[in-house]
Amino acid sequence: MGYISSSFIQITDDNENNYIPNNRLTAGLGFAIKNTIFSFQPGYGFFPLKDNKEYGKSKTMDFQIHNYGRKMILDLFLQNYKGFYTENNSGEVRNIFPDMSVLHIGAEATYLFNNKKFSSKAAFDLNEIQLQSAGSWLLGGGAYFYNLKGIENGTSNSTSEFENLQLGINGGYAYSWRVDEHWLLSGMVKGGANFGNTPKAVSKGKMEVYPTAFGRLAGNYQKNNWGLSMIVIIGNKSVYPIQIDKLTLTTISMQLSFVKHLDNLYKRKK
Repeated sequence: MGYISSSFIQITDDNENNYIPNNRLTAGLGFAIKNTIFSFQPGYGFFPLKDNKEYGKSKTMDFQIHNYGRKMILDLFLQNYKGFYTENNSGEVRNIFPDMSVLHIGAEATYLFNNKKFSSKAAFDLNEIQLQSAGSWLLGGGAYFYNLKGIENGTSNSTSEFENLQLGINGGYAYSWRVDEHWLLSGMVKGGANFGNTPKAVSKGKMEVYPTAFGRLAGNYQKNNWGLSMIVIIGNKSVYPIQIDKLTLTTISMQLSFVKHLDNLYKRKK
């Protein structure tokens, strides 16, 4: 598998300030074993998508594993971003935060109710062929840990650091539209709630409720032993730090892949 990808984490506060990394366009080699896609984005890619002098430098480490099974989808995330900037309404850089960092560790599992007709393997890793359009209701849950450093402390000039631990449940729907014998368009959307707080507060039984949303879109072109795939994965979580207003964390991963099957992996699904 060869790919070109771009991933980033955006943070939004209650004052609608957006903290964005100067993420890089990366390329490399990935691989799949038994319906599991391994993807790694190193700290330095081809080039930053925006000028380093104006937007600052960002260091990134983004490792993801996505397993697409017959009944379950499993997603694992390890994302570490350092170096953010904020923009005003005109798109001009307002502030640069070279020491601001976000660590996200997460695991999420999703059950497919209509797994006899809807194939996540065909939709998201080109390991099967979906012969007819089909959809499935979803039920999932996950665990997430966040560590944020260098976040602006409200209206003051100081910064804050905090950790957040969450457990949650979600539900939604997935659908694959078979356009013709080669093209397949797929999407899944989930919404739910997480329960958690800082690790110290959780140990004392103090819990907050956090709304969540998750989406995955894919467009695939498939031939007998190769295929092209464009996948976008979007996750949205909220945290409520004590020192500052509510923060919304949005993770976005986009990947354009060329897949070459080295053996007879395609199994037709009726």
